[in-house]
Amino acid sequence: MYYRHGPTMEWDTAAGQAIATSSGAKMTMPSGEPFLYNKVSLLNPGFLCKVK
Repeated sequence: MYYRHGPTMEWDTAAGQAIATSSGAKMTMPSGEPFLYNKVSLLNPGFLCKVK
């Protein structure tokens, strides 16, 4: 499991999420909600990346 507390931008996480997801990991908001892209603000809050 990897927990990122600090903010990132969408372009900082997109490639890493693609690799992690294709390897079987799941990336979510700390609340468990899906980690979304193409938001009004490109700033991401913290997130969790964990292997299923």
